Amino acid sequence: MVALGRTTMSMRGKRIIQGSRPQLSQSSSSSSRGLWGKRRPGKVQARQTVARRATSSRDQDNQQDQDQGFSLDFNEEVLEERRERQRQSRQILEEGDQDTKQNDAGASTTTTTTTTTAEQEGGVEEAGDELFDDDERGDAVSTATTAVMADSPAPRGASSLTQETSVATTVAGLLVLALGVAGFVKRREIVAKVGSLLGVSAGDSSSSTSSGESTMADKDKEKEERRWRQEARGRLNEMCAELKNYPNVDLSSRNLRSEGCAYISAALAFNDVCEVVDMSKNGIGTDGILALCEALENNLVLAEINLEGNAVGDEGASGLADLLRTRQNITSINLNGNNIADDGAKSIAEMLKFNTELAKIDLGNNVVDYDGAVALAEGVKANSSLRVLNLSGNYLGALGAKALSEGLRENRTLEELYVSGNDIGDEGAEQIMSSLVKGKVPLKKLDLSNSAVSRAGIGSLCEYLSREDCGLEWLSLYMNDVGVEGAVDLAEAIRKNSSLEHLDIGGNNIGGEGVKQIAEAVKENAKITTLEMGYNPLSTEGATILAEQIKFDSKITTLRLGWCKLGADGGQAIADALRFNETLGTLDLRGNTLGDKGVGAISQSLKIVGLEGLERLDLGYNEIKDDGAFALAQAMKANPEGAAASINMSNNYITKFGKTALEEAASMVNEFTGKEVSITY
Repeated sequence: MVALGRTTMSMRGKRIIQGSRPQLSQSSSSSSRGLWGKRRPGKVQARQTVARRATSSRDQDNQQDQDQGFSLDFNEEVLEERRERQRQSRQILEEGDQDTKQNDAGASTTTTTTTTTAEQEGGVEEAGDELFDDDERGDAVSTATTAVMADSPAPRGASSLTQETSVATTVAGLLVLALGVAGFVKRREIVAKVGSLLGVSAGDSSSSTSSGESTMADKDKEKEERRWRQEARGRLNEMCAELKNYPNVDLSSRNLRSEGCAYISAALAFNDVCEVVDMSKNGIGTDGILALCEALENNLVLAEINLEGNAVGDEGASGLADLLRTRQNITSINLNGNNIADDGAKSIAEMLKFNTELAKIDLGNNVVDYDGAVALAEGVKANSSLRVLNLSGNYLGALGAKALSEGLRENRTLEELYVSGNDIGDEGAEQIMSSLVKGKVPLKKLDLSNSAVSRAGIGSLCEYLSREDCGLEWLSLYMNDVGVEGAVDLAEAIRKNSSLEHLDIGGNNIGGEGVKQIAEAVKENAKITTLEMGYNPLSTEGATILAEQIKFDSKITTLRLGWCKLGADGGQAIADALRFNETLGTLDLRGNTLGDKGVGAISQSLKIVGLEGLERLDLGYNEIKDDGAFALAQAMKANPEGAAASINMSNNYITKFGKTALEEAASMVNEFTGKEVSITY
């Protein structure tokens, strides 16, 4: 009997273990014994043995695959994609297995005894889902070795084999070896296909590592994006909850953008709680505004909406105009700083002809030019509800102001008009004021600041102020060029006026006689409570004149004299007035180089017990050092009841010692009076 040695081959993920061919038995009468002369194991025990050996073989294959760099990083994000690729790989393997089984079937008749022995030893294993490595490629076909199984008991009654049987057995071994080589070649083809599916090159392990690193970076980025989106969604849900539960909601500066605006707009649809919402400075573009308009179509409660500092543009303005045509519940809308040009202004103007409830619209700091001004004039002319119109910071010019004046002449409801920063000049100012003189508009506030107006442009204004039916209460001519002569004309009109309460003529190059005339007119006027004369060259002389006028019988509660070149002596004059004035609540002396001397004089006046009216004192930019801070601290301690609640000492030369003295004084004031003193450095 010629024994066929044990041969181990790896073909398509299967291991075939062939044992030694047993000698023929002389007797095989016992059905419970196999060819080996031993009792065959039970079916359950055989299956367990096969499964155990298959698991052990797969573990060894997996370890070899990992050592050769063929193991893949199945990240969570690409798990589904990798599973699909595995299914394709498994299909390719199964096709290879079918080819192998067909080849094995041809040799099964000549190797029945060998195959039966291999199955008994559990030599058939499934390869699983793992890829193959280079070591297995090299070791797949091993040299067939022969070994006589000495430990196998010889069957009883064995006889010597014939020469024909030996030749047949040798042919069978060569056939098995040929099948192993064919399996190895087929396996290389399968590996190449699987590698191409997974994007892995068998000869380049570094590319696999680089791909893994890239995948990890993408994974981290995706996780960060998911985390950010979850946080953003949580904040948006909180905003939606606010809109649904509170009548007044502030959502300003939340970085909503168009996406966030569209998300929270759903909370405003059919909302019967929120009446005022501030969505300013959120970078909301046209898409967000249109989504908001769609939601507000189903809102009957919202009355005020602030969209200042976004990116509404002409298209968004048109969408809002269409909304305001039908939704009459909105009475105030702020579109300041939204890059709205003439087309957007025309849409809003057309809306004004039909809307009968809108009371306030702010179009300041946009890019409205002459054409837009003409359209708005027509809208204002036809409108019967508008109370406040802000067009400051646009490009109206003199022609735009003239067009606007035509609409003002026919309007009967407008109470506040802001046209500062439009470079309307004397001609534009005269046109607007002429419409007020000839028309019947009940204007109460007028802002003509920074409009390049000189004395020639205030003639009609002085005429309007002198009229008995003038209802103007608030007037700003800040940063123009009225000059001394214009101030004299204005003072004469103020003497005759009985309605003006707030007068701002700062930055008009007024000094000398102009200051004197204004001061006397303010004293005679029984209504004016706020006087702003900052950025005028008053000097010490002007400060002395003004101080004398406010010392007795003055109704002034707010006096702003910032950057008026008062100096230390001018500070002394103001300090003398403070000893007797009982009405002043706000005093602004910024940028007057008062120094320690001027602040010391003011501090002496503040020590007087009984002076309790001053609430806000602004001494910034005055070259004050520690001595001035010490003097002010002593005044606060001496008269805690009269200490100002807000003190600005910013941009001076006060060290930590002066700051400590002021903080201690503020603490003592709080201890004695309960008043909180806020000090800014």
